[in-house]
Amino acid sequence: MSDSEFAQRVEEEKEASKSSDEFLEAAAFNAIAGETDARKRMAYIERFTPAFPNSRFQEQIASYAMMSLSDLKDTPRLIAYAEKTLTADPNNLPALLLLSNTYVDDPKPGSLTKAVAYAQRAITAAKADAPDADRSRKVSAGVAHSTLGYAYMKQDKTAAAIPELKSAVALLKGQDDLQYSNALYRLGFAYAKLSKTTEAREVLQEAVKISGPMQQPSQDLLAKVNAARAKGK
Repeated sequence: MSDSEFAQRVEEEKEASKSSDEFLEAAAFNAIAGETDARKRMAYIERFTPAFPNSRFQEQIASYAMMSLSDLKDTPRLIAYAEKTLTADPNNLPALLLLSNTYVDDPKPGSLTKAVAYAQRAITAAKADAPDADRSRKVSAGVAHSTLGYAYMKQDKTAAAIPELKSAVALLKGQDDLQYSNALYRLGFAYAKLSKTTEAREVLQEAVKISGPMQQPSQDLLAKVNAARAKGK
């Protein structure tokens, strides 16, 4: 066998090996994507990561891992995994949104400050105003604005919350009904908190039209706003 023939054989073997690895990687990823049990899915991910350290599915795997840990309500591991993801990819939107949403409802001191920081980073990373921004990026930015507004309200900065929530509503309308209704409720609540009952009523009348978990809370809040208006408050 000549040197050129040997070199060609080596290249052919390398290509065959690469094709085999890619097939195994895709099969493993499909098993993760198809698993409905969060505990089993997370176990698959923990085996996948060391087996395919530079996987072309890294971003999707990170999203599945965070979804699984969220389903399992394992907050410490969830935060650790998201922060580890951000070390490798500082603009990873699922991780930024997950951390902002986790910290905004965490009662520990300093959590709201973290929620604000991660939400602001998500807004910057999403670049929703860019000409090439797709639906996913617009929804991500909308959710981040909604979380940021919610965090400001919890910090008693309601006036600062309103522009964020209005941005959220504008980005989420027609894109994601669940997140849109959530943002509307929060905006209605912010207006009501500032005794802007006319604005609150207008927003909440839109929210009550949307079926889902925020419909009843929106109806309850609208009833309170209407009662306040009737008293001339």
